[in-house]
Amino acid sequence: MKLKKIIDNLSGAVKVEGNVNIEISGIACDSKAVKPGCLFIALKGAKVNGADFIDEAIDRGAHAVLLDGSNGAGVFKRGNTFIYVKDARLGLAQASQVYFGAVSSKMHLVGVTGTNGKTTITYLMESMFKSKNDAVGIIGTVNYRFGSRSIPAVNTTPGILELYFLLASMQKEKINYCVMEISSHSLEQGRVETLQFDAAIFTNLTREHLDFHKNMDDYLKAKLKLFAKIKEGGFAIINIDDPASEKIIEKVKNEGKADIITYGIECEADITARNINLSCNGLRFELHTDKGLIEIKSNLIGRHNIYNILASIGGGISLGMNLEEIKKGVEALKGLPGRLESVDCGQNFSVYVDYAHTEDGLTNVLKSLRELKPARLISVFGCGGDRDRTKRPEMGKISTELSDIVFITSDNPRTEEPIGIIKEITKGIGAKKDNYIIELDRFSAIKKAVLEAREGDIVLIAGKGHETYQIFKDTTVPFDDREVVKRILKEAGLCLQ
Repeated sequence: MKLKKIIDNLSGAVKVEGNVNIEISGIACDSKAVKPGCLFIALKGAKVNGADFIDEAIDRGAHAVLLDGSNGAGVFKRGNTFIYVKDARLGLAQASQVYFGAVSSKMHLVGVTGTNGKTTITYLMESMFKSKNDAVGIIGTVNYRFGSRSIPAVNTTPGILELYFLLASMQKEKINYCVMEISSHSLEQGRVETLQFDAAIFTNLTREHLDFHKNMDDYLKAKLKLFAKIKEGGFAIINIDDPASEKIIEKVKNEGKADIITYGIECEADITARNINLSCNGLRFELHTDKGLIEIKSNLIGRHNIYNILASIGGGISLGMNLEEIKKGVEALKGLPGRLESVDCGQNFSVYVDYAHTEDGLTNVLKSLRELKPARLISVFGCGGDRDRTKRPEMGKISTELSDIVFITSDNPRTEEPIGIIKEITKGIGAKKDNYIIELDRFSAIKKAVLEAREGDIVLIAGKGHETYQIFKDTTVPFDDREVVKRILKEAGLCLQ
């Protein structure tokens, strides 16, 4: 592809030095990924400036370099073409759009954003598409999957280049639908800046990522960016029961391009659930929509999953699915990795592993398990290091209020000392509460919780869900809560299967 074609699509171009009629054979924003003929895009990060790696990129064969004009035009003189723009990150998105093609104009994209529920909704919608034999791609926290491929996820929403590569690959395989989780980080960093969505789903907004966003207002502003990217005639599917829905609806109306579909349980909504029945075997409710009424059954557990199901139904309706197709898809999903995932080896008590790692997520899961009326509810959790510290005391408070026994332990401590994280968790626990035990080692904490359980109890292992590793200061070690539970049950002679 001619470099000029990419340059013509850039906004805010400051200066171009060199030949614009050269051929570009690829795009890279990591100097180590540069191959001969590449366009290297030098991004300014929080800790590293890509401009410091321009020499390395040129040595590896970069034909051209795009960078922020603030790095200074005319500084780099090595015979290559240099393009200076106001915002190199936007330049990366625009260059990718040209190089890979305007993929979102040729596919149906659904974006799911919110603090909790995103992964479950993508799995539900995937099941709905599969039930009607439509090929679909999924991009999210657990993995990126389409066709026969399953790629481990590094980020909930991949970087711009990887995202365009995935979408272009789906398109080549004649996959016309993609459902993707959209994180607030990705919206703030412009990873979906040049994409347009047929539908955008909002789940909820609760305390999370305040290590990245300054406050809840900034967190909401990041989420709002998705709803400016809905195609003309598209849909916004909004949880009307969440207080932030008012701002989301206002944003959609101001944009004036999308229709609104609301869902909820407490407030009047376009899609709602009535006559709800919850049990340890799943849930059942009457689905009420303007398309009609139908009964929905699901193996998923808990009231919070009713919200996830309603959101996915809104997504299905926005893409033209009928209620029978939707029902078939919802009911076909038997479970998903690390979301109230049962570990059943025939023991006479229940063990669930869940990804809940926020104040609201932990509350929802504990309340859902409480509704199952266990003899005792035993929980194990910790908080991740180098992440939002404000949620730690709140999670300590919630866990001890809703559990009979709590084992507070390590999650992914990263560069922080585990005991320091735990001390911040315990600050939120009431002075009269004595139903918690501190166990720094996660394996030992899970073992103590499992061996404490008796007939009719429920054990919740929260925080890591589908993850198969634990991150420490200097190393990452294999660690899967589900496999750990199975090993403990087996060694204790509690496996009856």
